[in-house]
Amino acid sequence: MQALEGIKVLDFCRNAPGMFCTTVLADLGADVLMIERPMDETRSAYEKLVAGIGGEDDARRHASFNALQRNKRSIALNLKEPEAQMIFQQLAETADVVVEGFRPGVMDRLGAGYEKVRSINPRAIYCSVSGYGQDGPYSQLAGHDINYISFAGALGLIGPHDGKPSIPLNLIADYAGGGLCGAVGILAALMAREKTGAGQYVDIAMSEGVLYMLSGLISDVLSRGISAERGGNRLNGGAPYYNVYETKDATYFSVAAIEPWFWENLCHAIDRDDLLPHQDAAGEKKTEVEQALAQAFLTKTRDEWFETLKDANISVGKVYSLEEALDDTHAQQRGMVLEIEAPNIPEGKVRQVATSIHLSETPGEVRHLGSVTGQHTSTVLEWLGFDSATVADLIRRQVVQ
Repeated sequence: MQALEGIKVLDFCRNAPGMFCTTVLADLGADVLMIERPMDETRSAYEKLVAGIGGEDDARRHASFNALQRNKRSIALNLKEPEAQMIFQQLAETADVVVEGFRPGVMDRLGAGYEKVRSINPRAIYCSVSGYGQDGPYSQLAGHDINYISFAGALGLIGPHDGKPSIPLNLIADYAGGGLCGAVGILAALMAREKTGAGQYVDIAMSEGVLYMLSGLISDVLSRGISAERGGNRLNGGAPYYNVYETKDATYFSVAAIEPWFWENLCHAIDRDDLLPHQDAAGEKKTEVEQALAQAFLTKTRDEWFETLKDANISVGKVYSLEEALDDTHAQQRGMVLEIEAPNIPEGKVRQVATSIHLSETPGEVRHLGSVTGQHTSTVLEWLGFDSATVADLIRRQVVQ
């Protein structure tokens, strides 16, 4: 048994935030059906540009390796056609959750908005993941992760104090502020439905998710008027004891000796007891401490430093590439890298990252690999009661694919 077994999800997401949200639900057992638009020339050109998908074999291989598509089936509906809208509405009658990632108003125009779903199925939870939310002056503004973290105040805090902001990967707004917050909101709404019997609308703005995650820093601003600065906060590069240092082999090593005892242990381990009184040094002395640590870490390789410090009760870590992160013995032992049978592609197997949500009694799992667009259209329509002749006619007229 899985935690969300029996929960039916209709997934209208096209980009990482919503797709990650539904992947979390799918990995925990939900039955996720992707409602995709048919593959046309415009979409084919976009996927070739972004993912290198140039044909049916490429699409199948991409779907098999793509963790954001696993545990999901696919039906392709041209929702500009009234018949396709009716098919969606039939699916909505028994859905527990609908997730979409368009700008506000798009789903209403497609006949698949919240009010339409609620009129069909009052128990459904409807989640919209957007950049700025469903109202407000920015609600229709185009954006991506870098824009959302800009407005939320996060981008301005990342990078060196004497340089421009550093652009992080799209993990903060897309995956955390959007995907994870969306999944949490849906799970909370499902819990509330157990008490009330009614569904509800979940409005997730990625920019607000980032602002929410900055709550600790924002508390300092609101209570004491103390604003963090790029490269000036102890947790964003402003402290020698919480920083990244180059090592002898031109790799990097992270140190987080925040607690005084960690700092003391670090100074002992690198034979620099003279630094003990200067953990919170400022000005020129701070620069001296930074240079001392930088010089010390250049004397050994990254792996040598880890072996030296890992048992010295100091918070340290090797700065990995993604390949190294996957091959690390800890990740392997914790089951964070999966090898899955994939009979439909030449490799025969794929490796994927596992869910990080470890449940002792109802664990998440990969039940099947990703689906190509429209792979389950006929099966789903037959389940809805359409006969094979009608299905063939709908495909011929490009109502579905």
